[in-house]
Amino acid sequence: MSVAFLAPAVLHADPVADFYRDKTVSITVPGGPGASLALYCQLIAAHWKRHIPGNPTLMCQHRPGAGGTLGAAYMYNVAPRDGTAIGEIQSASVLAPALRKMKFDVKKFVWLGSMTSEPSVIAVWHKAPATTVEGAKHVEVLMGSTGTSSETYITPTLMNKLLGTKFRIVQGYTAGNINLAMERGEVHGRWSPWANWVSVHPDWVRDKWIVPLVQYGPKVAELPDVPYLKDLIPSDEGKQMITFVELASQVGKGFFLPPGVPADRVAALRASFLATMKDEAFLAAAAKVNADINPIAGEALQKTVSRALTTPEPVLAKLRDYLGYQSQ
Repeated sequence: MSVAFLAPAVLHADPVADFYRDKTVSITVPGGPGASLALYCQLIAAHWKRHIPGNPTLMCQHRPGAGGTLGAAYMYNVAPRDGTAIGEIQSASVLAPALRKMKFDVKKFVWLGSMTSEPSVIAVWHKAPATTVEGAKHVEVLMGSTGTSSETYITPTLMNKLLGTKFRIVQGYTAGNINLAMERGEVHGRWSPWANWVSVHPDWVRDKWIVPLVQYGPKVAELPDVPYLKDLIPSDEGKQMITFVELASQVGKGFFLPPGVPADRVAALRASFLATMKDEAFLAAAAKVNADINPIAGEALQKTVSRALTTPEPVLAKLRDYLGYQSQ
C-alpha cells in the first residue's frame, strides 16, 4: 500500500522545483539604485519567480564599480554555481576581457536571455557647433563620458580614429549628469541607447532638442535617415572593430549565470525567462515605466556572444591602441 501511494509522487518529482523551493535567488546588478539596470532588475524580479519551478524568492543586489566589471567579476569568481546567483550585465562589460586584463571570461558565462537589445545613438544638443558627422570632422564637439570602460568613451574615440571626427571626450560624469551638462552647455552630446533618450527625455526627442548623428547595433526604426555607423567606415578592419563594439548593443539588458550551473537548472531558468517576457502582468508593469521589452532567448544570445568574440587578435590589438588601453 505504501509503495502504491508513493509511486506517483516519485514519477512526477521535479528536481529543479525541489531545489528552488524555499530558496532565495540573488540577481547581481552591476550599478547603483536608480539607474536603468536597477529598474530592469526590479521589474523582472517581481515576476520571474512565478515561472521558475519551485517559485524561489528573487532579490536584486547592487555591486557597482569599474563600468560594471566588478559585478561581472563577482559572478565569475565568487557567486555560487548552483543556480541561486544570476548576473545582470552592464552591456559594455562583454567587451572588456578582450580589451583589458579582467578577472572574468565572458565566453564562459551561460546566457539566460536579454530583456531587450539596445540600439545605440550618438546625439548632440540642437545648439551644438556641429549637428552632422561631417560637421564634426571640422569643429570640436564636446562629448560627455562616464569613463574609459563605457561606450560614452569607446564610440566617439573610435569615430575620431576611423572617421576623423573632432570629438573631445570630457570624463567624470555620472550617466544622468551628462544630460544636465548638455542642457547647461558644458558638453554638446553623448552616446546613449536610443530607448534611454525616448524614456528619460521624450520631450527632447519630440521637440528635436537633440539631433541624432549616428546609430549602431540593431537599427532604430524611428531613425531611418540617421546614418548607420558601420556604413560610414571605409576599411574592412574598421568595420570589424565596429562589429565587435556592437556586441554590447546586441546583448543589451542581458542576464547570465556563472559557469558550472547544472544543465537542468540552466534549461529551467532559460525557459522561465522567456515565459516572464510574455507574462501580461510583467508587460503591463514594463509599460508603466516605459521599459522597452524586446526579448532575446538565451541560446541565441550565447551564439551572438561567441561569434562576436572571434574577432581576430590583430584587429583587437589595433582597437586597444586606438582606445589607449594597455595590450593584453
